[in-house]
Amino acid sequence: MTYAHEHFFMTGDWPVRNEPDYRLDSLDAAVAEVAAAQRLGLSAVVEMTPLGFGRSPSLMKALAERTGLHVIAVTGFHKSAYYSDAHWLHHYTPGEITELLVAEIELGMDEYGLVGPLVRRSSARAGAIKIATAYHAFGRGVQRLVGAVAQAAVRTGVPVVTHCDKGTMGHELLDALSACGVAADRVVLGHIDHNPDPGYLISLAERGAYLAFDRPGRIKYGPDSEIVALVAELAGRGLGHRLLFGMDLARRSYWPGLGGGPGLTYLLERFVPRLAAAGLGEVAESALTGNPRAAFALRPPGP
Repeated sequence: MTYAHEHFFMTGDWPVRNEPDYRLDSLDAAVAEVAAAQRLGLSAVVEMTPLGFGRSPSLMKALAERTGLHVIAVTGFHKSAYYSDAHWLHHYTPGEITELLVAEIELGMDEYGLVGPLVRRSSARAGAIKIATAYHAFGRGVQRLVGAVAQAAVRTGVPVVTHCDKGTMGHELLDALSACGVAADRVVLGHIDHNPDPGYLISLAERGAYLAFDRPGRIKYGPDSEIVALVAELAGRGLGHRLLFGMDLARRSYWPGLGGGPGLTYLLERFVPRLAAAGLGEVAESALTGNPRAAFALRPPGP
């Protein structure tokens, strides 16, 4: 049973310093949060913290060892605006960036997030590559990064996972990745339910992309009833096999153990039963099991 978009550790760098609520650096708090969800059946997560946020391979590894949770970590990038003008992603060639990403997948993630100049490789390797767009725009240099990410994904056989700001840029990302050899069924569109337009989401799913619904429980973005209706609409079109669920609890204020909510248990304790009551129990089960198994599977690498 897999959550397709989570954050357990963001330990530094300027986005975290600028917004202290992003700072997630407690292994004990993460263990407690995971253990509560495991009692409801959770067994795997995709940890979506990219380079530049204090991603911690050692803490992710410790979390997996202490809880038995299967953790799929990512390499890659958040929105380019989060990186200073001096950051290498703005200056290295696409080929050089591809090599850095491939090494994180094949050799091991750098404990320091490739801030350089030395690399301290973890024994833990990344299992997906993240790319992020801005609101209704790629953002500075992102089209160039898309090419580097795509080449690394093709060479290693891992999927591409995305941050679609406010649910926008879905088709544009699929077009850009496809032009570089990444098929739509190797792409997970994150935050896509922040744009709760059934026609738009159906058109993305019909292309073969996976839709990561990570809004349940965060009512400030809209009620869960919207997401239930979207799931029903997609299932009614025969597209339930393209759905993934997660919670994206990337703030301290989302964790009960740190004084917030809704917590990692919300999806299984509150949202999935609501889907079941709406006659969507089988769709929910697939979105948490068979769909992520296909979406995050390694494929034979290409040239």
